[in-house]
Amino acid sequence: MRHFAQLLAFLILFSAPAFALGCNPGTSECVDSTSFHTCTEHAIWGEAVSCTAGEQCVDGQCEAPLGCMPGTSECVGASSYHVCSNYALWGPETNCQSGYLCSGGQCYNPMPKQCDYPGQTRCNPSDSGEVQICNGNFQWEHKQACDYGCQNGYCLNCRPGNTRCSGTYTYQTCSNDGSSWGGDTRCPNSLICDGGSCIVNPSIKCSSIGAYRCSPDSSSTLQRCGNNYQWSDYTYCSMGCSSGACKVCNYGEKKCKDSSTYLNCGSGGQWGGETSCPTGYFCFSGSCQVPSGSQCSSQGAYRCSPDNPSMVQVCNNNYIYSDYQLCSQGCINGVCADCKPGTTICVGTSATKECGANGKYGAPQNCVQGYACTDGSCVKTAVCTEGQRSCMSNNVYACQAGQWALYLSCPTDSSCKESQGTAYCEAKPQPAPTPEPTPTPSPEQNGGDGAMAVLGLAALVVVGGAGYYLFLRKKD
Repeated sequence: MRHFAQLLAFLILFSAPAFALGCNPGTSECVDSTSFHTCTEHAIWGEAVSCTAGEQCVDGQCEAPLGCMPGTSECVGASSYHVCSNYALWGPETNCQSGYLCSGGQCYNPMPKQCDYPGQTRCNPSDSGEVQICNGNFQWEHKQACDYGCQNGYCLNCRPGNTRCSGTYTYQTCSNDGSSWGGDTRCPNSLICDGGSCIVNPSIKCSSIGAYRCSPDSSSTLQRCGNNYQWSDYTYCSMGCSSGACKVCNYGEKKCKDSSTYLNCGSGGQWGGETSCPTGYFCFSGSCQVPSGSQCSSQGAYRCSPDNPSMVQVCNNNYIYSDYQLCSQGCINGVCADCKPGTTICVGTSATKECGANGKYGAPQNCVQGYACTDGSCVKTAVCTEGQRSCMSNNVYACQAGQWALYLSCPTDSSCKESQGTAYCEAKPQPAPTPEPTPTPSPEQNGGDGAMAVLGLAALVVVGGAGYYLFLRKKD
């Protein structure tokens, strides 16, 4: 009986590992989307191993995404971009804000910054009667015209020192900072207020309604004969009044009438004396000059800026070239180019066209058979879908840019398998172990005739899922 118990214990121990197997040694499976573990030789799962940055676990292996890198962005057009989603797919096209261009996947303002913050105000340096405001592109633009001038970025309410009538016998004076009119001041004696000044009540009639004269009491006031045939102040002359008209210039000054003619200011403060420039000269800043530098001879003429190849300049009223338009593709021959010379774009799916030296696209050029246009170039027609995988021999191929490319060679103890639209390497199944032959016990081992009490006893041994039956019988 002792020998029989030993045999029975041996059979139980021999079959026990088959029941204790927790995994197939050497196989791997994903723990989560970014890690995996491998089955050890003891049929126990090992420690989890993390994939490298940017990789994901698929069928027990770390793989790099075949799409875009999540979170990255790239320009789609001159002023638009798109962003890679968490699924490695490009999102919808997004336009930059007005006036901005796209570079390196980011929007930027191509105009140089002129002011510090949107809403900032200032007086126009070249026009004391205009308030400018900083817009969203940090550029100065017109906000308000001032009747009495601009100071510290605000319009004055009146011209400092000016007066106005507040009643028949009273007047007001503008404060020194131009912010407000002062209180009422009464004209002395029997004088009345007229045009902001205290004057003698006119008793002398004028002879022609609509006639003009310089006020006898103010060299800066022009008077007009009214319907009642009385002189009344008509307007203030900033440069003074002379010969019944406000002066518009100072005696001896000159100004250009057009590109080839200038005018002289006469003694009465009026423009006259038209004079032509000599042949080959043009009028600039009131004098005849030879064209050079930023000066120009024809108002409205265009050119590309010598300092900024992306800027179109125009000849202004002062016969000076000034910035007119910023070109996203550069300036060529005084106009904005439609494209950058040498670049190509797709025309449909089977042709390209190239930007010439004049900044214009040429005639379309068809791609050869078997090719299609992508990103301005003819490339082989796609034979697969991006991200698709397939088995070829014992290798895994992945679809990249529409063409099959080797992705992974399966080890010799595994084979390539396709399933659910993808392909992977799978370990080949291992054959079940062959059981050792059972020795025939001798009479002594059987314990004599008493051991034969176990005649007909059958032991079931399970090895690798297969059943084996061992029969013990007495030896004849």
